[in-house]
Amino acid sequence: MKRYLNLKTVYGVETVDQLNIKDFADRSAFNKELRRLKSEYQLAGMNVYSSQRCASNWK
Repeated sequence: MKRYLNLKTVYGVETVDQLNIKDFADRSAFNKELRRLKSEYQLAGMNVYSSQRCASNWK
């Protein structure tokens, strides 16, 4: 399972980061890192949200 951190702007939706649950020992660690990354981006002034879908231009 992958989760994407997306940012919605006047130009559309942009994916800024992704996390894969396979990279973590368990779901708890995955969710903890997802929350940490989301808060870091928000501290930087980027209003990101977590999504199951990435932007169409994400490679």
